[in-house]
Amino acid sequence: MKKSKLTLLTGGTGNLGSEIIKLKKFSNLIYPPKKKLNITKFTAVESFLLKNNINNIVHVAALARMKTCEKLKKKAYKVNVLGTKNLVNAIIKNKLSIRFIYISTDAVYPGIIGNYDENTTINPINYYGLTKYLAEKEVKKLTNYLIIRTRFFNKKKIKFKYSAIDSYSSSIEITKLVKFIKFLTSCEYIGTVNVGGKKISDFNLYKKFKKDLKPCFRNRIQSKLDFQISKDASMDCSLFERILNEKKRNKYYNTYKK
Repeated sequence: MKKSKLTLLTGGTGNLGSEIIKLKKFSNLIYPPKKKLNITKFTAVESFLLKNNINNIVHVAALARMKTCEKLKKKAYKVNVLGTKNLVNAIIKNKLSIRFIYISTDAVYPGIIGNYDENTTINPINYYGLTKYLAEKEVKKLTNYLIIRTRFFNKKKIKFKYSAIDSYSSSIEITKLVKFIKFLTSCEYIGTVNVGGKKISDFNLYKKFKKDLKPCFRNRIQSKLDFQISKDASMDCSLFERILNEKKRNKYYNTYKK
């Protein structure tokens, strides 16, 4: 009996990974714990991929907190870069037919003037952004991949008391991002795509979901950090919109044809 094709999710215990599991958008989804799949060890990765009939990999696993990445640079490199490299090399070495979806970040962009598109010159302003960019370079060695640059938030977990009125992004709610990831996993586009919403200040975005949130200037937040955060990380997401609309048109056309 032929085994069902599986979608492998890495980082299932993180914020995005746990939401992907919770929303159940993917069929035949597996999300092994670290003891069963340690991405920082090549032999473990290779063995797991050879034993399972993996059709897609949604690579979410990462050391994602910027502050933690600055303090634990060796660990950040090991997880974010080496972990990704191990997955990529195992696929290439064994000539596996796997679509690789890599969740990257808007932190690979300079974060100064905003409206960055996929062809913008990469210039990360902190170590987290650098590790994600280096991981992107590994992913590009594959023939069937998609790099999703994004920023997301969970409207139920806005814990901070202040938010900047002069800091901008294209951040989207986590449940919407999960839906977009599922869509992009099943489409045929190969390359890099920005996925996000319209440009908005952090305060105006989060205020919708936390009524007692207080406004502040970005400098107040930056002054408490020993690494740089973006002023304007907003993205041009027109490529994603075109991919989405093309898929919708094709679906309508195929339905009409029947």
